[in-house]
Amino acid sequence: MIRLFLSILVSLVFYSGASHASQPENIGFYYGNEAPVASLMAYDWLVLQPDRVSASRLDDLRRAGTVPLAYISLGEIARDHKQYRQAPAKGLLEENKAWRSRVFDLRREDVQRFIIDQLVEPAFKAGFNGVFLDTLDSFQLTEAGRAEPEAFAAAQQQIIEKIRNAHPKARILVNRGFQLPDAARALVDGVVVESYRRGYNPDKKRYTRVSDSDRAWLDQQFDKWRQIRPDIPFIAIDYIEEDKDADALARQLRSDGFIPYVSDPDLLRLGPTQPSRVKRQILVFHDAPSGQLIQSTAHIQGGVLLDELGYVPHYRSTQAPLPKEPATDRFAGIVVWWETAGQSNRLCNWLMRQQQAGLPVVVLGQVPGERSCKQLIGAVALGTPSGQLDSKPLQPSFANYESRRLPAADGSSLPQVDTGAVTPWATITDSKNIEYTPVYTFSGGGVALAPYLFEPGPDDQKYWLFNPITFMAEALRKPSFPAIDVTTETGRIILTSHIDGDGFVSRGEFPGAPLGAEVIEDKILKTYPIAHTVSIIEAETSPKGIYPATSAEAEPVARSIFRLPQVEVASHSYSHPFFWNLLEDGPKKLPKFADYGYSLDIPGYTPKLETEIAGSVAYINKLAPPSKPVKVFLWTGDAFPGVNALRQVREAGLVNVNGGDTHPLKYESELAGVWPVARPVGDELQIYAPVMNENLYTNLWHGPYYGFRDVIETFKILERLGRLKPISIYYHFYSGTKPSALHALQDIYDYALSRPVTSLFLSQYAKRAETAYRSVLMRDDDGRYQWRGIGQPHTVRIDLGQYPDIEASQGVAGYKDDAGKRFVHLTGASPALKLTETPPSAPYLRSANAVLTRWTREQDGNRWRISLGFEGHQPLDITMAAKRCQVTGGPAVKIKTATDGVHISTAGQRIDRLDLECQ
Repeated sequence: MIRLFLSILVSLVFYSGASHASQPENIGFYYGNEAPVASLMAYDWLVLQPDRVSASRLDDLRRAGTVPLAYISLGEIARDHKQYRQAPAKGLLEENKAWRSRVFDLRREDVQRFIIDQLVEPAFKAGFNGVFLDTLDSFQLTEAGRAEPEAFAAAQQQIIEKIRNAHPKARILVNRGFQLPDAARALVDGVVVESYRRGYNPDKKRYTRVSDSDRAWLDQQFDKWRQIRPDIPFIAIDYIEEDKDADALARQLRSDGFIPYVSDPDLLRLGPTQPSRVKRQILVFHDAPSGQLIQSTAHIQGGVLLDELGYVPHYRSTQAPLPKEPATDRFAGIVVWWETAGQSNRLCNWLMRQQQAGLPVVVLGQVPGERSCKQLIGAVALGTPSGQLDSKPLQPSFANYESRRLPAADGSSLPQVDTGAVTPWATITDSKNIEYTPVYTFSGGGVALAPYLFEPGPDDQKYWLFNPITFMAEALRKPSFPAIDVTTETGRIILTSHIDGDGFVSRGEFPGAPLGAEVIEDKILKTYPIAHTVSIIEAETSPKGIYPATSAEAEPVARSIFRLPQVEVASHSYSHPFFWNLLEDGPKKLPKFADYGYSLDIPGYTPKLETEIAGSVAYINKLAPPSKPVKVFLWTGDAFPGVNALRQVREAGLVNVNGGDTHPLKYESELAGVWPVARPVGDELQIYAPVMNENLYTNLWHGPYYGFRDVIETFKILERLGRLKPISIYYHFYSGTKPSALHALQDIYDYALSRPVTSLFLSQYAKRAETAYRSVLMRDDDGRYQWRGIGQPHTVRIDLGQYPDIEASQGVAGYKDDAGKRFVHLTGASPALKLTETPPSAPYLRSANAVLTRWTREQDGNRWRISLGFEGHQPLDITMAAKRCQVTGGPAVKIKTATDGVHISTAGQRIDRLDLECQ
């Protein structure tokens, strides 16, 4: 007995790296494929079906700190499993009729080899970091298993040993495993039990309560596990019918000593977590074909509204099959934007079921005429107004926003409602004295129908007739929660600047005919030493490209630019493809098209993604300093890449930017001219350029070449609308070929730097945008908010009636009001934000022009000791909300006290630690 104990102890010590010191708080089991990946990031460990998860999802989960575990059926294999025919026929015993599967004879070496080689190892190669071994007791269904249970248990130990030896750091979970030898128990990282309090009877298709006697038996089985492995988590999976009851059951299971997972029998519903998830995902239906999201108003005009509210859109075409998984567990609401009112009875019935379950449904655009759709929007009837119309605005912004011109009748079908049951934003009375309500909110969500959304303008311009952000918040019944912000850093608007490589080798209309790139380097990059992201096109600068005679002049200029400390290196592809989707299915010979062709005309070259992405990056890395490899891939042409292109950029370790069409102007679309932050493409994510480039402002570079100066008006509009985007100066090297274009650039930079800004590389912006879309918000019982995801937010927006409780928070340094919003500054690996209705009385950071890298604050009598760190791209300028401050440690700085606080400045762009004593 002593020798056995010592053997187990040695095993535990040897494999301590597998169990890990920090135990998980939340372990999930999700066997579907429709849930937004950000929702899954709430779990520390997550069991997934290997054939239902993409490589992108696995990568996102790992980057977010979630450990993905592959579901492996160790005891049996289903007849419809894709590897069923490869299983050793002689190693399959009796059938489990309940699941249409065959039980493995684990005693056989060929069966063990099949499980390892065909099930386990492919999962690790795919990117899983561990396995969940299920059906360990299936052998008991067979005659051989009942006769030789010890032999089957020993075989299970052999398989676990093989997994552990091959993957020492992997997590291994087992379901029950009550029969496992003690030596096998020493090798696992967690034990799972199903139906501890609530279960499901598959034969009767009924949810059940577990009896006290059955639970007592389970407790006895777990006693031995707890004696041998008190260091590992014990997980209870219980099944419950109503989602609303899941949280209470999960809390009960936690008090029983388990990490709970409460779901449905198919494990498609996401279980509650602790801290709890704040639902930020919105399911958005559009009626463009799947894969053509960029043609959808739901995305172009609707996405930005959700961005502003702190939500994350999850798009789905109405032409795709209806969702098969739950919605109330993961979504905060549903938006459906019909641009054509086709047959939608099945969808409306599905939407009504979600509405009845408590999800608000917002209908925009058209409304189909089916009875179910009429019920969905709470209408008494649908009809077409006739004759002269009398409009009556009932909300302040209606007919008082971007447009005051209400439409005449156009034959659209509009709802008649019980005005006592809705909150109308406007009513329309026709010549027959029939009243219609085209825009309203109600208990089931909201409705805003054409033609009462926009006033149409020339050239597809649109002007909102009411404030759609306020409408969407009311219709979705938006609760108060901090929204991740990508426009502001440490209280100041973000400034980015990036250059597409086009025109690098074009000659400037200046004395000596220098390359356009030389002009930009001398007149912009060296004159305005802020963060720039600069790209080149390989085929333009390479000696093997289309301008070999110019390459010897161009490549040294590129090297010189890349050596500048304020420059970040990017690729703008090899041949500048104009239509990225044409490259999705592999290399092909493309015919010439219009003036542009499909890419630069390179003799003998067949465009392919590997050359455009990995190939161009390898070439540019040879020109860049070894310490500054390519960080960003900037899309070319139409800038609408497909899944494969985005995947290759992600696998290369780069961020991607470009695309979208944000360029609101005074006499064009304003809010309707603003695109969202990003575009989901399958499980990949494209980050749009914050603001469009000079090509749009110069009539596609046909002139006037000074036209890019109008982007200053764009910046002002975006700020007036509530700081919808950062200041983003985006252009091409050909702006260095025309004197008027260069002067416009200089005016734009001068304007940008006249504002209080924080300069960031484009990669820094892109990572903040990715965090906004690829993170989950958690709220604990004390009301503190935290984020789990790819990166951590640097800035969040909160309601103007709230303030950060800096003392009760972690990694929260202060706040700043601007553009009608309240921006809170965060820092550190895991900031936690507690809100209060009382403004802070102690000193805090008001703003700075750099990224905050360090923040601590502690009280010493009537003074506060504060330690700060910053990393920026300009001479540091810091404002503390304090009466007075003095430096107690760190570099020499200048301090000036003013009415708005204490101003601290230094010529340096970085401070690792600055210690202050403030009052």
